[in-house]
Amino acid sequence: MKKELFESELPNGNVIKYARLPSDTCYHQETPDQVIRLLENLQKCGTEVRIFYGDTQTGQSWHDEFDMVGRIGRSTGSIKIPLIVPKGDSGGPALLDHCIIRIDTRMETLYQHKKFRVGDMTLAQGNDNQLPWEVFIDRALHARFVLNAEATKFMSFLQGNLFAM
Repeated sequence: MKKELFESELPNGNVIKYARLPSDTCYHQETPDQVIRLLENLQKCGTEVRIFYGDTQTGQSWHDEFDMVGRIGRSTGSIKIPLIVPKGDSGGPALLDHCIIRIDTRMETLYQHKKFRVGDMTLAQGNDNQLPWEVFIDRALHARFVLNAEATKFMSFLQGNLFAM
């Protein structure tokens, strides 16, 4: 895959290393080629996807809940980066393309890190009268809910068994 490598310094002094493709889209230099090819194809076809971010060394999910579902778009300007564009919108937040550990469509998983891991999830009834249902991930409290059904749905979403909330 042909790439032009370059750096961009942010106003705070941080430097981001990019790879510009012939399509003029710029990806973080650490983004795997497989993910880049997939994002390039998804941008062209407009398929709705769900993105999972996480630690690319361990495959551990970050359990993101928001701005994870949409089609792949691209920003404007001199450094055109991939975006996740929610249904009905014309723009959206930038993708952390170098932190993607899984990409799903409504029908299938298109990409998954070889060590993809959400963590061990459990549901328990706690002592909080207002939010009695507690979701634990790897024995750490992650979220509380009013209803058991809400907690169960949330767990299914984080595990990738439910495409969107």
